[in-house]
Amino acid sequence: MEQDKLAYFRWLLEGEKRSAQDSLSSLEEAEVLGGLRDSINELSMYDNHPADIGTETFERSKDIGLKDLAQRQIKEINDALGRITEGNYGICEGCGEEIPEERLEAMPSTTFCYQCRQKLDDQVTAHRRPVEEGVVMPPFGGFAENRLHTKHEVQFDGEDAWQAVERFGTSSDFENRDGRGGNC
Repeated sequence: MEQDKLAYFRWLLEGEKRSAQDSLSSLEEAEVLGGLRDSINELSMYDNHPADIGTETFERSKDIGLKDLAQRQIKEINDALGRITEGNYGICEGCGEEIPEERLEAMPSTTFCYQCRQKLDDQVTAHRRPVEEGVVMPPFGGFAENRLHTKHEVQFDGEDAWQAVERFGTSSDFENRDGRGGNC
């Protein structure tokens, strides 16, 4: 890449770095000023209902997320500035081709061209399931999409369980038995 274009991208990266550092410093300053107890002016939160401090708790967790984002952005920008110094800025880590200047202008710290980034995102999202599913699993062998990829069939699933229970009657059978309905 030409030196004047590299200087332009360095200027873009340094501007983004200043913006991320300003954001990070304001978040850190707010963190130093006081914790959750200080921001809601309570001496004790023991007697409060959990929903009473829900908004404040949400705002604190949002601030932590924004702080992490700013730190990650600063690291990515520093890495990109290092690539400019090393002479390999604008080269895709996936295919080794030059990243188009339009993409670099939109995302100066990127390390992938659009096609390689799409492939990477498709691989990650195709196998990603919510964290909760590791703890709370449905009965009878898992999720329907997991059963599609197995070579064996489920012997007794949720539908079979319902059919087995239904043989003993349903609430509608109770209503029709005495003709009065379900309430006694």
